[in-house]
Amino acid sequence: MVHPSRSILPKWYAEDKFLETEAISATSDTTHSFVFGRMFKTPSNRTYRDGNHLRIGFCHLEFPYDCNGCLAEPPSNIAQTVTAIYNRVSPASSAVQHGRHDARATEKGEDAGACVLARCVVDYTVQPDAELVDGIVRQFAGLGYRCERGLEDTVMRLVVEGGERGNAAGSGSRSERLQSRSTRDPRLVPTICKLAGHSMMPQLVDCNARAFGYDAAGDTAWLHAKLARQLDQPDAFSVYAAVDGTASDARVLSFAIIYRAPEKAPHLAFVQAVATAPEHRRRGLASDVIQYAVGQLSPGTRVYLEACEPHAIALYQGVGFEEVGRVRSTECILLK
Repeated sequence: MVHPSRSILPKWYAEDKFLETEAISATSDTTHSFVFGRMFKTPSNRTYRDGNHLRIGFCHLEFPYDCNGCLAEPPSNIAQTVTAIYNRVSPASSAVQHGRHDARATEKGEDAGACVLARCVVDYTVQPDAELVDGIVRQFAGLGYRCERGLEDTVMRLVVEGGERGNAAGSGSRSERLQSRSTRDPRLVPTICKLAGHSMMPQLVDCNARAFGYDAAGDTAWLHAKLARQLDQPDAFSVYAAVDGTASDARVLSFAIIYRAPEKAPHLAFVQAVATAPEHRRRGLASDVIQYAVGQLSPGTRVYLEACEPHAIALYQGVGFEEVGRVRSTECILLK
């Protein structure tokens, strides 16, 4: 149920969440859209949590036609509905009657209904009814979900200034900084560039996996598939990296992935990921990559990102991002 008169969403929240969910949808096999949120599934990757979840945002968000959105309520049996969908016993009548149900099948023909890790993020940032939120979380807990309450992410925004494009931090000064920080052969000065195609895919996967600890699980095939999907959508995703070495031994030291929805919102951009290989941290590489990436955007573009760690927030503040709000949520994961 939609309540147009109850509330208008804050602009920062509407824009940030639109970008985040569109970016996730672009790399998911299927996206189910409900009036109160969206579900993303990638059956080929059953444990990748960012790609397999329902996000309850308590809002009806159509962009850009209704960019501020309005509050909405999920059905009373939301926990049962979510669990049934994940278990391939989808109660279509229950799901569809509460909103649109648009599924995009994967081009690879994978079974979009395959069982994946059941996960739901209950985002209550704009929902003032604490009792309603608590009731939904208790529903999930009652079905065996582990519920982690009180999660908080800082939303930050930077507006690209005029004259910044193509020269975010000054290419000459950047080269000097990178040269002074280099701990390897001084002839191998890191170069910041936009990656195109799959020629650097192994190096990108390696940097990403080690930066976020994905390599510890011993399986990065899902990460390769996700990055491939991003690189195959150059109009939506731009991958920038600090690279050193020669053609035969090039390495990705740090990278940033920028998402844009040029047809729906050409004036917005989202920093989906930033990471640096562990052995190359504290050299300012991430800052340089971010500044270079932002410098490729048109003046006036509003760039969003989310961060939770103090050192990450400080990093983004150092390159011009400012806090505009905080997203509060509870994560529910079904224990099997």
